[in-house]
Amino acid sequence: MATKSFLRTFLHTLPFLLAVRKLKAQDYVLPYEVPQDCDADKFFNIAELKCQSCPEKMLTSASGLSCQCDNGYKEVPDSTNAYRGLEISCQACFDNEVTTNDGLNCILCGNGAPNPTTGACPVCNQGEVIVQYDPDGSLASSSRCLTCDLSMEPDAEGERCVPCHTSHTDDDGKCSCMAPFVLSGGVCFSEEDLLTVEPSAYNVPSQSSSDGVVASWFFTEYLLSVESLCRNNGNFTACQLLGNLCVMVDYNTDEFGATCEAYSNIDLGSANDIPDWPSGMPWLFYTDDVNQILTDTAIQTTFSTNTSSVESMLNIFVAEYDVTGNFEGISSAQDGKLQLCPDTMEKLNAAYVFGTTYTSSCTIPSRMFWDSYTTVLLDPYLYFIDGINNEMLHAVPVLVDNLKRVGNYVNRAASSRNWELTRRFFLVDNVSGKTAADAPAAFVRYASDIELVVTLQTEEGMARNGRIYPPLLRVKYSELSRENDYEGATQAKVTFRVTYSMDQRAGQRGLSITLGVLGALAALYGLVKSNAWRRRSGLIYIDIKTMFKFIAFTCGLLGNVFFAVIFGYSSYWLLFFKKQDMFNVVLPTNEQEGAFIAYVVMAFVFKALDLLHLFVVQCTADIFLIDWERSRGRLVQANEAAANKGNPAPVSIWRTYFVANEWNELQATRKSSVGIQLMVTLFFLEVVGLVHLTTTDPVGSINPDPNSYYGGYDVVLRFAAATGIYLIIAAVQWIFFTFFYDRFVEDVLQNFVDLCSMANVSVFILSANSFGHYIHGRSVHGFADTNMKEMQSQLKREEENLVGQRGLLPNNDQQTFEMLLQNKFRENYDRILQPLNLTQAEQQRANNQDPSRRDIFPDQAQGRGGAKVDSTLEAYATMSKFLSAFIDHGMRDIDYLVKDKLLFEKVLDMEFYDPIDKGFFFNDDGHSFDQVIFFGHESTLLLFEILLFCVVDLIFQSYLMAGIVTYIASMVISHLRGSLGSINLARKTLVDKRFLI
Repeated sequence: MATKSFLRTFLHTLPFLLAVRKLKAQDYVLPYEVPQDCDADKFFNIAELKCQSCPEKMLTSASGLSCQCDNGYKEVPDSTNAYRGLEISCQACFDNEVTTNDGLNCILCGNGAPNPTTGACPVCNQGEVIVQYDPDGSLASSSRCLTCDLSMEPDAEGERCVPCHTSHTDDDGKCSCMAPFVLSGGVCFSEEDLLTVEPSAYNVPSQSSSDGVVASWFFTEYLLSVESLCRNNGNFTACQLLGNLCVMVDYNTDEFGATCEAYSNIDLGSANDIPDWPSGMPWLFYTDDVNQILTDTAIQTTFSTNTSSVESMLNIFVAEYDVTGNFEGISSAQDGKLQLCPDTMEKLNAAYVFGTTYTSSCTIPSRMFWDSYTTVLLDPYLYFIDGINNEMLHAVPVLVDNLKRVGNYVNRAASSRNWELTRRFFLVDNVSGKTAADAPAAFVRYASDIELVVTLQTEEGMARNGRIYPPLLRVKYSELSRENDYEGATQAKVTFRVTYSMDQRAGQRGLSITLGVLGALAALYGLVKSNAWRRRSGLIYIDIKTMFKFIAFTCGLLGNVFFAVIFGYSSYWLLFFKKQDMFNVVLPTNEQEGAFIAYVVMAFVFKALDLLHLFVVQCTADIFLIDWERSRGRLVQANEAAANKGNPAPVSIWRTYFVANEWNELQATRKSSVGIQLMVTLFFLEVVGLVHLTTTDPVGSINPDPNSYYGGYDVVLRFAAATGIYLIIAAVQWIFFTFFYDRFVEDVLQNFVDLCSMANVSVFILSANSFGHYIHGRSVHGFADTNMKEMQSQLKREEENLVGQRGLLPNNDQQTFEMLLQNKFRENYDRILQPLNLTQAEQQRANNQDPSRRDIFPDQAQGRGGAKVDSTLEAYATMSKFLSAFIDHGMRDIDYLVKDKLLFEKVLDMEFYDPIDKGFFFNDDGHSFDQVIFFGHESTLLLFEILLFCVVDLIFQSYLMAGIVTYIASMVISHLRGSLGSINLARKTLVDKRFLI
């Protein structure tokens, strides 16, 4: 029982629910019909764009745009029919009478019996016209073939005489328009039929006028007459002209409100089941919510980017009306109907190839807007075929940029909430600016910027396989003045664009979340790295240096994160936008593109700071060369006093200088060649043509047809193509150098380690206070300062395993280590170098206190650093003894253990041990010391160069310019690293800079 009651209630309320639903949303779809489609008994209603049956006793006129009385009937004025735009009824003629040519009267045939087939009088002889009215304009008793009387008004063809306009006929049938009647627009009206308006009603907006308005002759001539004809007679053409006047003032209801108010005050019902479309009148305004209008899903076509498919074209149609309201037809917008810029038909029509982001911009001589264009008003539609193969039209809303409400340009707001959508627009208006009938327009208004925005339908954040919402046509009008632009022969810029969009908030939100999460992880890892640095620096508490280190580490990590995310983001568009058959992906909007550019710039800034930090760390690292060579004899002859005779022979310093020079060359060495990298990248992008994959159309050809249109370059796609090619070539270089060049040609790091072993010199590097790298170069032969024969003998003995291994530990060949040392070690290290940090004044005082220094170094003693040189020699000898003793475990309270790092220690690049009692030497992979030279930071340098390349390309839109700037920057960076590294090497190894060549 309860179920039946519920069902009954539901069925009773169903019609109400459907009505409410209809109130909430309008269907903006109508069948596609043109005059040629109308049957013989129908006429084409130019206001409602549909075929409509003529009333009884009527047939279609020759134009097909109205009805006329059938043969044997005459026209009788009938105001009850006006709402249909017909204005007449038909009255039958008497027997043997025919209808006059104008359809207003019945008449006997004076030249024979009526034709029974056509119902018309016999045709007059050649050179004659049939005359059905007397010279005074009265109906003749019968028709006759004569020349029209001069008092009559001949038609345009001169074939027949016609009476004057019916509005000029008084009660006696005479032509006149005398008081109390008023002549307006060539039509005679009674005063009560015309609106009473202020003179300002005839004003139109004009930027070139001093007061912002111009009194328009066109408005003065037609406003009152067309309003009356539309309101009282339902005249189609008059209603269209009234709508045109409203369009010409940009739908402005503030300062120029009389025109649009006159249109809005006429209520003749609705047309085509669209409440916003007044019957018999042009449709100008929308009343529904903007969002509801722009997200209507009535368009059922599934569009494709396959050019062989009929669904690959965006079929925009326009209904055209001349400036006086005459219907000129409805046709496709192809062949440049909406584009003022001239071009080939193929390129003009490319605007409507679905998925092609189109831009056409040019300058046109201003005079052409007066001399070469006519004013046509356009109503845009989208043509499509519905699910049952019916041809349909969907109204395309127009967003006029110049529309004002309460002094505000509401359509310029970023949010669509307060937008006001309209239906009609024009390309050129050179009529409303006329101040007299025979005078050229004082100003011309033209559509300087037209943008057709196509939005893909989405469902749960995903595109619905090529389905779209109604396109939006954005129009911006500009103005040219006769005085300045026509006489001054200026140029006017016009732009036509077609853009595609979709709701990408989910993707943008995902991008933001990804950056946020990975950025937080980067900051967390930055904390780990800064804490590791603090431990390596022997600091107990977090101080200001640790905070700066945290910022530096985090910047580098954030640069990596931003690059990885935006590379993946841009690669998605490149891979899925190009060559898609079913259109599901559109390029980022201008807003999203702006955010993307900001991310690229941020990544570049972060990486630049990371590179600066790398420079500071590497160019301030402490380094010392330990010479293990010992004297192999005593002096038998001395150049100095005889007291030196018998002293140990000095050890040659050249081996140390040689190792220092090799290290100096190694500091700026890269794993890859920047020149080859950029040359190959530019080859693939510009010569092979991969740059053509970055256009805004979905065509993915690297060999485009020069006669076809292709969209402009897209920022996101250019980034994806450049970074993708750059990374691929970098990977190829890495594979080549790692698996082929290093193994079969030259391993520069291993060669340096071998050189240290043969030179009997170890390299001791401290990149932090208590952390660094050690290259054990102690010769297994005990000495290296020898002749060529002995050197060859040593190499042969080593090949035959007749000597021990080169490693630090016995029976081990591990020569390179990471070091984590005690604070006590660092204190002793700094104490040895402290004399070198004396100021010049302190050095001078020390030199004056010891006269012997002036004798040894007479030049430096005169103020050029004699004390400094002496202190350097002492510090060098002391440091060499100190480090030698440390490596040989020769100090009880400063010692170390050799061990392997734990897996997590390697992954996190930190140590879990505190060097309290002893320091630690960690076995590495053979080249951990590359962290203090460029060789170990190829990824940092590579990312910086990629981002620099892309930032330059963002600025200049030129890969070639980006390559040149990147190469120059890379060379400058390498040179700076070499120069600053040489200064630091000379200062820290105590090797005179003059020997670093």
